Amino acid sequence: MRLDDVQQKLKGAGISNPFQESLWITGHALGIGSAEIFSRDEFSPDESRKIDALISRRINHEPLQYILGEADFYGRDFHVGPGVLIPRHDTETLIDGVKEVFDREESFTFLDWGTGSGCIAATILLEFPRSFGVMLDVSHDALTYARKNINRYRLNERSEALTQKIFDSEQFNLIISNPPYIPSGEITGLMREVRNFEPHNALDGGNDGMTFYREILALALKSLKHGGYIIFETGNLQQVNEIETCGGFEAVSKIFDTGNFPRCIILRRV
Repeated sequence: MRLDDVQQKLKGAGISNPFQESLWITGHALGIGSAEIFSRDEFSPDESRKIDALISRRINHEPLQYILGEADFYGRDFHVGPGVLIPRHDTETLIDGVKEVFDREESFTFLDWGTGSGCIAATILLEFPRSFGVMLDVSHDALTYARKNINRYRLNERSEALTQKIFDSEQFNLIISNPPYIPSGEITGLMREVRNFEPHNALDGGNDGMTFYREILALALKSLKHGGYIIFETGNLQQVNEIETCGGFEAVSKIFDTGNFPRCIILRRV
């Protein structure tokens, strides 16, 4: 097997960036870098079998991040795998939102609702060295990865991971979330990589995609300090409009993604 063979197999399966992915897959399978890959005229039968095992997963449209075991978020690598939502670059707007309302050296406590891989919480902890984070997720698989990522960046002493907890006191300065927000009827129309592999409980937001926004806003009325902030990722304009008019909060600002959509909305509890 040659590198060109890897590329052609991916291209034949409709993978959109077959050359780059052939390098990533080959390098991951053999534990070597691009320079060594290019120096090889042909891979041995044992190496070819290792590469083929990963190609088989990718041509079945398993997400590349699951195969490589990592995804990039805000310039850092995070462990990911089956059972956890893959971080998206659009979600990085949430970190920009935190930077709008808190100074780097400010001390605050936040709740990352539906933490998934923990990439949001870990990034806040790294960008704001005096913050403390609570990571909440009903998925044990997700929290396994969240804990791995917290360990990776040595943030254990400034964080707590939970599957459930009742928050009665107004203890948080910030609640941040990328909740499931895709309307149930739209799940079947998602890309195969998403529809067939990523956890639906991290995607499906109910009939109108608003189920978990409403749940988090109700939680915030009990657990968010007055003057504290909610920062949401949003999926459509209907969601943005309903969130903006929720009683007990005032809309502070929006942050737009590269497609000029208000991907992040910031609320303040009045």
